[in-house]
This record gives sequence, C-alpha cells and structure tokens, in this order.
Amino acid sequence: MREVTVVGAGPAGLVAAMTLARAGWRPVVYEKNPQVGGRFAGDFQGLENWSTREDVMSWLANLGLVVNFDAGPFSEVSFYGPDGRVRRFESERPMFYLVRRGDVPGSLDRGLLAQALEAGVEIRFGSALKEVRGPAIIATGPRYGDGICVGYTFATDLPDQAHCILSDRLAPLGYSYLLIRKGHGTLVSCQFARLKEWKRHLEHTVEAFRRLVPKLDLKGARFFSGYGNVFVPPRLVHGERLYVGEAAGLQDALWGFGLRYALASGYLAAKSLIAGVDYEALVRKFLLGRLRVGMENRALLELSHALLGERIYGWLLDRVTSRPDPMAYLRKHHAPLLWKRLLWPVTRLGMRFRSHYRDARCFHPDCGCVWCACGRSAETCAG
Repeated sequence: MREVTVVGAGPAGLVAAMTLARAGWRPVVYEKNPQVGGRFAGDFQGLENWSTREDVMSWLANLGLVVNFDAGPFSEVSFYGPDGRVRRFESERPMFYLVRRGDVPGSLDRGLLAQALEAGVEIRFGSALKEVRGPAIIATGPRYGDGICVGYTFATDLPDQAHCILSDRLAPLGYSYLLIRKGHGTLVSCQFARLKEWKRHLEHTVEAFRRLVPKLDLKGARFFSGYGNVFVPPRLVHGERLYVGEAAGLQDALWGFGLRYALASGYLAAKSLIAGVDYEALVRKFLLGRLRVGMENRALLELSHALLGERIYGWLLDRVTSRPDPMAYLRKHHAPLLWKRLLWPVTRLGMRFRSHYRDARCFHPDCGCVWCACGRSAETCAG
C-alpha cells in the first residue's frame, strides 16, 4: 500500500484523498486548522451549473461523490445593473446549487470529510507541514488576493431568494449578492479592483440590498472575508508534488467560481498517481481550455469596462436575460471558441502583469518545501 501526503483538507485535498483510498492507496491528509472549512463562516457558495450541458449533480457522481451535504438548486435570480433596473433570470434547470462552507451542519466541507473518513483516509488536523518527501498533493488554497469577498452571514425568516448587483460602487469589476436559503443568509461584496476600499464598498452593498429587500434584518450578523487568486502556473508538478485547486491557480477568472476546479483537479491528481499518467496532461485535456476561457472573458470584460464604463454591466445582463435559453447562451460563452483562443497570448501576458500573485517556487530538484518562497535562484534553496 503506497502512502501519499495530501496537504490541505479543503475540497480538492479531500477528493484527492478519498479517490486514492478507494483505489487501495494510503493517503495521509495534513490540515493546519483544527477542523475542516477553517477559512469559511457558514457562508453560501455556488456550484455553478451553466458551463456544461451535464448537470453538476451528475458530474459529482462521475467523480465518485455523493451529495451528503445541503445543495439547494436555484433557477431564478434577480439581477440588477448600476441603473437599479431588475433583470429576471429564469431557466428550466438550476443556474447553480447553493452549498454552505465551513464547519457547520450540512456544509460541503463536512460532507466531503465524512466521505473521506468512510473511505479510510487518515486526517491529521492541527498539522501544518512545511516540507514533504515522496509523492504529495498540494491543496493549500490561495496564496494572494487578486479578488476579495467581504460580507455577512445571518439568520433570517425571509423566504429563499437570490439577488445579484453589478455596480462599481458596490463591487468594482465584480458583483454583490444576497442569497437566502432555509433560514440562512449570505450578503457579500466580491471585488476585483480598488481592494483597499473594501469597507466602503461593503457599506454600499448593505444599503443597496436593504432598499431592494425592505424586510432584510442583519441584526446579529457575522462578518467574514475571503480572497482568491488566479494565475497562469509555469508548472503544476514540482518533483513528486502535484498542485491542485487554487494552489495551482485553478479558478474562474471572470467571476471567481472555483469549486468545480477544486473538485476536478483533486480527482485528476489522484487518478494520475493511480494510473501512472501525466497529471499536467490530464489538466490540459479536461480543465485548461475552460481556465483560459475564464481569463479571456475577464480580459474582455475589463477592456470593455475601460471603454464603456459601468454601461457594460447593463448591456451584458440584457444580453443574457433576454435570450430564450439563457443557460445555453452562458454555456456558449464559457466554451473554448476559436476567436477567443486567438486572444490567448495577449491575455496570458496581461494576466501575469495584473496578478498580485508571483509564483516564487525555485523548482530546485532537491527542494522539499510544500511551497517554496525562495523565488530568486535555485541555488538559494536546497529544501
């Protein structure tokens, strides 16, 4: 039975570990926090369901996962542009499934933990590894913040609902949202620019949603924050270490949806070890095309915003919500298209220039650091 080190008990790390364990390997997961979901506060996140024809619930089953966590389908969302006009998004199939994050009942994190333990995975909480030897999967999450989310979680008697606002006053080059399901609410400003002004943006977000939902009561709300990074990694493999999820820069650059990338990359990393195939080749085949599309869409959005300002948000919302089948329209624009692929060289250069993240790994063959921060010369780091 071959042992594999997995660093990080987030979705990517847990899926990798349970996939290995079911194939007869012995994964040992090291998690620096004392429990799963340490970065989260019971807030809602979305498992997006628009980028592929296959429903995400079927996709999860193909990864060997069972839905032992709360996953609420949402087919109706109210969108607002800077002008305050509502655009209703309605579809026959869910636009996304809401999942809760953190160490709370019914969360995605607790559900994946239960599945990993059932598969026989050994998890060592409160253990922060700085160095590994032998085969390892690095699932440590983001390193820097190209985008940040700040907001509140709260209890509420309001019915289930979903609202999203595109406005630079609330979330520059990003979006604000209010999600309510089964008595729990999450209100967030997700910002991709002017990050130092986050407090003012959050205040404007609260004011806006209080106008839209007059009975909204945030008394007793709990503040939380999060961040993420998107970058073009020079390598996904360093020696015997495979990088997955946000540790590998695998996240949607347009709106920041990263759960599907995390789950898929963890699964692919495990399968590459089990089958003895190239992990980077699997990522190129199954993930890289859509990762590039996300970066190209982000570049197009920011270019359009530079030319047209906030008007681009209303135009985009009208384009999507006026379609007979808005899900098909979204799916088309998240698929690799020839004309977008022609933009890739310029997009890649631009992403490297604008990203707050700088990959500092030295790639020295003897380095055993979980994440080498040397970044100057290979000679300065020998593990």
